[in-house]
Amino acid sequence: MAKTIVTSGTRFTDLDALASAIAYGEIPPEPPLVVILGPLNQSVSREIRRWPLNFETKINGDDCDFVIVDVSELEAMPPFVRQHPDRVVEIYDHHFGFEEFWRKKLGERAKIEEVGACATLIWEELKKRRINQGNGRMTTLAANLLYTAIISNSLNLYSPLTTDRDRKALEELKPFTNLPQNWISQYYLDLEREIYLKPEVVIRNDTKVQKIKGIQCAFCQLELWNSRDFLREYSNRIKAILREYSTEAWLFNSPCLSEGRNYLYTENEILKNLLRRVMTITFEGDIGVTNKLWLRKEILRLIQ
Repeated sequence: MAKTIVTSGTRFTDLDALASAIAYGEIPPEPPLVVILGPLNQSVSREIRRWPLNFETKINGDDCDFVIVDVSELEAMPPFVRQHPDRVVEIYDHHFGFEEFWRKKLGERAKIEEVGACATLIWEELKKRRINQGNGRMTTLAANLLYTAIISNSLNLYSPLTTDRDRKALEELKPFTNLPQNWISQYYLDLEREIYLKPEVVIRNDTKVQKIKGIQCAFCQLELWNSRDFLREYSNRIKAILREYSTEAWLFNSPCLSEGRNYLYTENEILKNLLRRVMTITFEGDIGVTNKLWLRKEILRLIQ
């Protein structure tokens, strides 16, 4: 019987991908091997990195089946998956664009659905397999990871993409966690402190090159407690780093958790006009402010 590997994308690994892979790795009776190739990005806080995260970073994938989480674009997957796409046996994702390709291959085992976090899909699958009802128990580590991933990916449930399924998953996961009462504010403030220690690294680790209306764009997202102060201090550095990608345009998006709105920064007038058409946003010079929180994937869905 082939060994099963659960893995995600290679560009970077955010908390949602990490939590989904590790939690899926606890599914009995034969737990799969968790393989994470993409570098952990800023959403995985220093505190979370101290947790006993168990995953491999090197493997050839020969004679293995693959479960993919939090990505469905084949080109973004590890080389051993790209070389053997017919060995993918399940996929869990909440990003769209490749769902028809995988549904033709996998049918109902391609779970690409509109939820705020992939972690929600993994929790639903774990429930379905009754891991907490006698057929193996979920560890506190997995519960803590899934809970925090849903918070992170839904902007503490304020993202427009948040669904009732995400809210239900949080409620159901909470009894299995052992997080402090102030965990949500602690998590976001931890992220912000770490970002200030190494802003250049964090910006590079969470930048994707995206095509927007035919324009190649370096698109960075940083979730911050106070985006206004960060932009005031680091706008020149943000511009310099995003220009390194040599794309036609660049865009910096920062959901500001303390204010419940986003700060977006770009010098490209075409992007500014696109953003004005699809969302309530006011630009003063090159910095725009929205009236609510938006994630990168939501903005891309609106303007692509």
